[in-house]
Amino acid sequence: MDIIVCVHNALTDSSACLASVQRHTTAPYKLILVDDGSDEPTARFLSAFSGRHQATLLRNDMAKGYTRAANQGLRTSTAEYVVLLNSDTVVSQGWIDRMIHCARSDETIGIVGPLSNTASWQSIPDYESDGDWADNPLPNGVDIDAMANWVGRHSKYLYPRMPFLNGFCLLLRRSVIETIGYFDEENFPYGYGEENDFCLRARAAGFFLALADDTYVFHAQSRSYSHERRKKLSEAGGISLQRLHGQAIIDEGVRYCRSSPVLDGIRARARHMPEREAAIAELRRFAGKRVLFVLPADEVGGGSNVVLFEAKAMQAAGIQVGILNLKRNLVRFENRYSDCGIPLYYTPSLRNFHAIADDFDALVATANQSVAPLAAFIPTNKILGYYVQDYEPFFFPDGSKERDIAFKSYTDVPGIRLFTKTEWTRRTVLSNTGKDAVVVGPSVNVDLFYPRPRKRGPGRGVRVCAMIRPESLYRNPLLTMKVLGNVFRLLPEGEVAISIFGTRPDNSAYLSLPRDFPHDCLGILPPREMADTLSECDIFADFSSYQAMGLTALEAMACGAAGLVPKRGGTDSYARHELNALVVDSSSEEECTASLLRLVRDRKLRGQLQYHGLVTAAGLFPERAAANILNTLFLAPSASS
Repeated sequence: MDIIVCVHNALTDSSACLASVQRHTTAPYKLILVDDGSDEPTARFLSAFSGRHQATLLRNDMAKGYTRAANQGLRTSTAEYVVLLNSDTVVSQGWIDRMIHCARSDETIGIVGPLSNTASWQSIPDYESDGDWADNPLPNGVDIDAMANWVGRHSKYLYPRMPFLNGFCLLLRRSVIETIGYFDEENFPYGYGEENDFCLRARAAGFFLALADDTYVFHAQSRSYSHERRKKLSEAGGISLQRLHGQAIIDEGVRYCRSSPVLDGIRARARHMPEREAAIAELRRFAGKRVLFVLPADEVGGGSNVVLFEAKAMQAAGIQVGILNLKRNLVRFENRYSDCGIPLYYTPSLRNFHAIADDFDALVATANQSVAPLAAFIPTNKILGYYVQDYEPFFFPDGSKERDIAFKSYTDVPGIRLFTKTEWTRRTVLSNTGKDAVVVGPSVNVDLFYPRPRKRGPGRGVRVCAMIRPESLYRNPLLTMKVLGNVFRLLPEGEVAISIFGTRPDNSAYLSLPRDFPHDCLGILPPREMADTLSECDIFADFSSYQAMGLTALEAMACGAAGLVPKRGGTDSYARHELNALVVDSSSEEECTASLLRLVRDRKLRGQLQYHGLVTAAGLFPERAAANILNTLFLAPSASS
């Protein structure tokens, strides 16, 4: 590894840069300094520094310009990997190892760049501000090292391919230099465009450019040139770039950088990192507490998913968490959640688990049938909670025994602490039972549901996805299939591709629904496959008669799909009509059909909903809801007493 730093004055920045390289770069590496005509103080500093640290120093008495200085360093370098690092940067722990790991993830990657505060398309959380590149100052109280740690901790290691990479920090494979040569000194003598030209030449030679989305390098923005000087150089570089490569490839690259769901996802997660870290810190206040969730589930479902990913957030913060299920569900549950990572306990009956419960401070029911057994024999020193996922009497016929049990789950346990996801569920429970609940807020597993590089090629049309659960009538399976069929028939052939999931292809209830249009039935998807599927979707349509929260729509938005959600229910906790979703009257087949048609046809609206939906969902990380749950259990007075 060779690291090349070109310096032209700006002593304070250069000193900080080299100090960070010394502090945060794993040996062995060779440091090559190019002093491009710096004034006396900077020249003396570089001479002394190179002597103390065995760095190679190349000195130009007169400034030759950045491109020639960079080429001087590149011609001196012999290593397999070489980094060109601006002198106005500050690197952080592990920066070089992470960038090399990105390069080595695929031998066709020839150039790698990191995330930064100000590095054009690589900037986080914003790349643009008031028509100019964004500066993105560090959050209050957060230093460069902390920011870099956050970026590494929350990275998905996507290493997205890029059309361009900013020249402030570039890792190059030796094979790229051997194949295409050096920077173009004739057309870009002072920089400002030379890296884009180099990137385009590398791509033309068959190399890929990748963004190391786990790496953060701070960029102070050069003080070697004035703002006006930089602007003129940038304009001149743009003219040369257009002349050499044509405007079409430049425009194509800009469109990708502006509208890539993968890049939008990286930026959205970065936008919410300070809030997420604050929620993690709040969770850690409860380290050592012990919480058992009673989850008698055998199938994949939204309620189970919510409990599991919020429980994992607690576990990561030092809370002892367990999941209690019934023995008869063991095989199916563990097949669906094989990578759960949380201790699982099984009991023959919910009326016989006191030995397990003794090891926990709080016991939390997650469905109506688990409330009464919980309260029947638990000693008074245990905190009892009920995670209200929905108003469950709606699931059963009037006058049925099951409906009565569901109703009594809210009313018959003195002191039990009720909490729920949305204000709609709180109001519904309160108006029907007189019992209040704490709203802990919507959440989505943002570490699983995020935009991925797409696998499907062009020419498949706008992809629409929907969940069909024929046995759950409130999900409107009949209406959903009718609307999907209507939309397919009203559009030209090839304009839309439809996928459904949530039911087996051989399910007789599914086979009895209208299926007179081409579609893929993907079956019942475990969470990881669901995330992969939703990342391939352009639109997710939920035409349920109501949704207490609508987790799948939220997961789809987190993956970059535009969402259609029902007006009735708790979707208003995150959905804003025509801003980040379309909110529809799901009792009207005509309105549902018109809304889905509109979203397929209106690319601009679809893009707007996709972007704003992604930003919204990225902010609904599980740690916040998990902290609210623990506050409700351990600090708040009983909401139902």
